[in-house]
Amino acid sequence: MNQTQGTPAPDAPAPPEPEQLLRIARAAAELAVAAADHATEAVCSSRSGSTPRLEEVMHTAHAHACEAEKYAGWAAGWQTDDTAEYVLRRYATRAVEAAVRAQTAAGVEVTAAALRSHLEEPPTASEHAARESQRRREEAQREAEERAATGMDEGNRDQARRNAYYAEDAVPELGWTAGHARVLEAAETGRLYWRDKQARQAAQHGQWEGGRKISGERTRALYGARFLIGARQDDGTRVLTLSPMGQVALELARLHPEGLYATDKDAYQARYDRVAKRHQRSDDKKAAAHRLPPLDSIAFRLYRRPVTLAEQELQAQREAAEQWEDEGGYCPGVQTPRPAAVEPVEPAPAAPCTPVPAAPAAPAGQELLRRLFAPRKHAEPTPDPLRTVIRRPRRTLTPEEHEVVRDVPLLNLQGALIMGLVDPVPNASPMPEADGEWVREHAWPRHFRTIEDKYPWGFHRWAMCERGVCWNCLAKRCDLCVHRQKGGPDVDDNTDWVYGPTGRVVARLIVRADERPCVWWCRCSCPKDGPAPEKKRAPAAAPKTASNEAPPASKPGRRAAQQLDQDALF
Repeated sequence: MNQTQGTPAPDAPAPPEPEQLLRIARAAAELAVAAADHATEAVCSSRSGSTPRLEEVMHTAHAHACEAEKYAGWAAGWQTDDTAEYVLRRYATRAVEAAVRAQTAAGVEVTAAALRSHLEEPPTASEHAARESQRRREEAQREAEERAATGMDEGNRDQARRNAYYAEDAVPELGWTAGHARVLEAAETGRLYWRDKQARQAAQHGQWEGGRKISGERTRALYGARFLIGARQDDGTRVLTLSPMGQVALELARLHPEGLYATDKDAYQARYDRVAKRHQRSDDKKAAAHRLPPLDSIAFRLYRRPVTLAEQELQAQREAAEQWEDEGGYCPGVQTPRPAAVEPVEPAPAAPCTPVPAAPAAPAGQELLRRLFAPRKHAEPTPDPLRTVIRRPRRTLTPEEHEVVRDVPLLNLQGALIMGLVDPVPNASPMPEADGEWVREHAWPRHFRTIEDKYPWGFHRWAMCERGVCWNCLAKRCDLCVHRQKGGPDVDDNTDWVYGPTGRVVARLIVRADERPCVWWCRCSCPKDGPAPEKKRAPAAAPKTASNEAPPASKPGRRAAQQLDQDALF
């Protein structure tokens, strides 16, 4: 784009001149006065029944007409008052808006709206870019404020709002009181048990004796509706825990506590009104009202627990550790497997030669089997130019760049480490950085920018040959360099895609015409082949002193045969 700041495009219409703005303001005032006169004539020719309403319309139109004349008068004296041109534009705009309101109030055709088109000035490319940048900054600021207030990203906030919507419909249909929710909260702790026809909450997990009493009637009702499940212990005690439906129902009840009934009588009456049928007997209606209905299937299927940003970071740490271990990275407490050293075998002293009888001639079939199953001689591998270690300079991050890396969210940082994007080494580019930033902000598709913003210095702008140091070498584990483990570099297929303005792929782009691959070798100076460098061991920790405290008791294993008949619990 060759246009300078503030210069309109060649095909853009010129902004209205001051004389044209004066004519627009006068025309708006005339239309407003005509609308007010029309309302006055309607009052004069009206009948006694509609006069009050028409008088109100007349006064409203007259007030708007006076406002339009006021702005038109101010616009007429703009040169005498030494008023700026942008103020004149504002006067004309206000006069047109007042004329539109006057015509709307008088009930006539709104012809003053056509004057707005003469006031509109299409923004230049630079103004449009500035507005778009401002809009994005405001969106980013709002997102940061909402994240700070809720601790969740946009997707999880939307899920939380949907969960609240589901709770408004599902919780009143459960027919619960706050006491039912307290029973499920006791079961959520894992210390709710049933013994001797009484439900209790144990003081400690595993000690099924004593504890706080829990309503037995509500516990039976919740168990019968499958909100609770039980596991029988060796002494006959049944430990009650939440079922998946019970967990969701409890979360919905917490989201919408207003849906819980004040008393058991109110809850029973609500269930009775919902299930009672005309043709049923009275005892059948009461029995149906005593049973708790299950959770609505739609709410149970659509409910998803929102995940906070802190929980996402912890999950990212666990996944990164698991992926690092799967790919051969360092795992604390696990020795890295190394090939066993082959000790040289000294040749045995030569025995005196004794004549050996000649072996009998083998049949033709045995000779064929020997040839088929004999160990094959491996051919010497031909040197692969792609697997030759390519030495390129390593980039050293400045303290300011270290701060940029430190501020990246953990999940995105792990991805950047895996792909070598923490310290990418850029090649020379004919485009200045300012121009490249403008292209990324205004020309790239939205999904490109979404991925680009997640990494310290972007994602799509780096080729394979521009990537930096692998994550193992950054952790001082050069013996586990990613390309040493893979036996070679990461090779790209040198194909890319051309996207249209809507983000759809319109053509295939071949980066290099000679079809040579783009290669990423880790920029660390450690050897990528040959003997592995020595592992850098951490200093030994001080031995821990013996403690008098007993080790925590291990949790009992899950019994294999624990399938119970839910209906026969009580």
